[in-house]
Amino acid sequence: MSMGFTSRRQFLRQVGGAVAAGAGIAFLPAGFASAAPKTGPTPGLSGGVPPTYPGDPGFVATRPEEFAAAKASWETPEYGYYTGHNPANPGTAVDAPWQLVAVNASTAYALGYFGQGVALGMMDSGYRTTHEAFQTALIVPVRAEGVYGTSGFGYRNTATPANPFTAGESFTVAGDQARTTDYSHGTGMLGVTSGIRDGKEQHGIAIGPTMYVAKTGGSDTQSHGPFHDYVYWHTANKALVAAGAQVINSSWGSFVQTIDRARFDGLGTDLGVGGNLANGYQLVGKDSVSPTAMATIVPNEFLKDLEYQYFFFLKSYSAGGIQFNPDHPGQSFMDAIWDAIKDSGTVNVRSSGNNDWSNPYFRPAYPLFNPMAERQWVAVGGVQPPTAANPEYTKQFGFNEAGLARWWTVSTPSNSVRTTSSAGDTNYSNSSGTSPATPVATAVMGVLLSRYPNMDAMQVRELMFTTANNKMSDGVRFLGTGQTSPSGASIAWTAPDGVPDERWGWGIPDLAKGMYGPGQFLSPMTYDMDKAPLDVWSNDISQTAIKEREKEDLRWLAGYRKHGTAYAGEFSPNVLHRDGTVDAQAFVLQGLLADPAVQAATDGHPELYDKIPYADALKWRKRWMDARAAHIQHKIHKDLYTASLVKKGRGTLVMTGDNTYQGGTTVLGGKLAINGSHASSIDVKGGTLGGTGFVARNIDVRDGVLEPGLSAEEAAAAASLTFTDVTPGNVLRVGREVTLGRGARLAITISGDQDYTSVRAGGDLELKGELDLDVRARLTPGTVLTIMSGDSIKGTFHSLPERRILTAGRHQFRVSYRHGNVTLTVVRALPGAGSHGA
Repeated sequence: MSMGFTSRRQFLRQVGGAVAAGAGIAFLPAGFASAAPKTGPTPGLSGGVPPTYPGDPGFVATRPEEFAAAKASWETPEYGYYTGHNPANPGTAVDAPWQLVAVNASTAYALGYFGQGVALGMMDSGYRTTHEAFQTALIVPVRAEGVYGTSGFGYRNTATPANPFTAGESFTVAGDQARTTDYSHGTGMLGVTSGIRDGKEQHGIAIGPTMYVAKTGGSDTQSHGPFHDYVYWHTANKALVAAGAQVINSSWGSFVQTIDRARFDGLGTDLGVGGNLANGYQLVGKDSVSPTAMATIVPNEFLKDLEYQYFFFLKSYSAGGIQFNPDHPGQSFMDAIWDAIKDSGTVNVRSSGNNDWSNPYFRPAYPLFNPMAERQWVAVGGVQPPTAANPEYTKQFGFNEAGLARWWTVSTPSNSVRTTSSAGDTNYSNSSGTSPATPVATAVMGVLLSRYPNMDAMQVRELMFTTANNKMSDGVRFLGTGQTSPSGASIAWTAPDGVPDERWGWGIPDLAKGMYGPGQFLSPMTYDMDKAPLDVWSNDISQTAIKEREKEDLRWLAGYRKHGTAYAGEFSPNVLHRDGTVDAQAFVLQGLLADPAVQAATDGHPELYDKIPYADALKWRKRWMDARAAHIQHKIHKDLYTASLVKKGRGTLVMTGDNTYQGGTTVLGGKLAINGSHASSIDVKGGTLGGTGFVARNIDVRDGVLEPGLSAEEAAAAASLTFTDVTPGNVLRVGREVTLGRGARLAITISGDQDYTSVRAGGDLELKGELDLDVRARLTPGTVLTIMSGDSIKGTFHSLPERRILTAGRHQFRVSYRHGNVTLTVVRALPGAGSHGA
């Protein structure tokens, strides 16, 4: 299914060129730039996009008064319902999608954004290629082959491992090459992102991107633990990157389980039912009421549990480990994934896990131990649909939560997610777990990438975080207010507003909010507008989170410097004591005792393979803590805890919100128009600064143009992008000083005796640059135009001393700099003044 409509972005590329060239846009209906010119309207509707199937009612709004109807036009039964229950059917079962409603996808669709022009990737078990929902050229299996570098087993959640792979054996990673028994999971995940809109049971959230698909080599029961081949995973992810994938979805697998810790001791000795309760490492889940419910689930409640998984990865891929590859010593399959994406900026989106722990497993928590990966990582937790008893979205308390990974976690629909089924070519079913939650986040990023073609995936990731919804339906109370888990614990959001929560992370991604720019800057933002020529950010942009992160990181750094590795606390019970003895609470991982490779590696003592020597634990703890300390120091040195903006490229950015970040704004190219309030100073080192808003601090134009005001044509073009109210006007207000250096130019537009642009400053004016007047009407001699005002004035415009006569636009003006005002007095109008082109 090829989305054949012209996108709002493509059209604005054309319009933006005309605006940039000074052309008017009077040819546009009602003064608005068209979002998506229509080439085949849906019957019965004005406008509309070429239908994705005959009779599809969905259309893109072209003017504000169409927006509500356009939004509703996408909300068909296939789109779904808030509760996931189709009211046309009896009963209360979830029998329709609810994931699209939860992320407010129809707002994006009504504005013309579906993910068109974007490339995504999926790493899963393959997919049923013949399913009706996948009959589109937008789903493409990647083509890559290689040779395994190590031998092992993919399945380890039983006593006997299975799904073997062998060193030297060739493999293919193409998503359409899955064995018929393995593609069930991938089929469901692909439907969540990319199922076509065909008027049937459901469609994907991102119906516009090209989805490149690779396979994991097994089903969802592949182990999350350290039992995969570096070469395979690097090859597969590198193939997705090479295909152009900006985001890669990975929602397969779980961490290997343990043998029953209530029964078996750390050496695998069977003590009978409940025989190890006194010593077993028994942790109730975060919300579980049963003391033994988690007895076979690998512990993941505390830092020491996550750290043990990190240790076990290192052991398995280092010399003597069963996945050791001399060409990649110490490098795990997770390192392979990172190596494949780190230079491309591709973002990896990963499921947090379906157990009742306070933290996601090692794979989604990978940046905790490799902090350089954080900007390219997203972990995804779960949300349940509303019910009659609880008519709000609820945190899925049975799944792993954000915890130590909260800075890169979102929570998305995870229970009864309606999607494609591998049972048949026309089958659909409900899927539950953080597996279907993960492609929701991936698809949201795909839609946002089409809205922001000037952003890379890392920037869109931060935009998704900072525009996520953390409120209940009343828009006031935080998510989870009044809700409890089976243990009676509150599952309400507890973090301050603007900061991610330990249960929810950043909250539920919200495509409605995401259409209107970032909500915060989580790092210095460089916005290079080299693709789309126009953008409007109307969200209020703050710095709450980055400043809280700075405090947290500095506290950690101080603690590490003072206490050393002891600052991380006690070790997992699977770390041997200093004398080499086994802790009484130690446990044995499933699928190791019967593995011949483990038998060989341990001289017949496989029960010791998952134990970490104390010296190694100290060494490896110091490694990750040093890496974190170095990363924090790097962020300090590079001023990465500063919320700031650098505007580059030839396009125009209009900011209409109440922006409270204070790290400064720099214009290097194109135009920045401030039409809201702006707390930080603005430096212009190229390009143009304009607008009708308020800049609270200084404006310093070293090399570029200060062009106050926003014309009606510019305002109309900006308003057409998201139907945000963008008001034209003449005055740019400044709270403090305005400096125009020698390479600067003040550009003033004069359209009448009382209609001209100007700068009003609360501080001093320092003038060295040029004055440029654009006179568009005949003026009355004697009229005084105050084009700048401030407390005092130092200097003059170049070659324009006090009372110098300036000729511009067939008028003569006398320039004055008295009493803090820069004035132009109209001396006379020359012949032809006010005529076209004057």
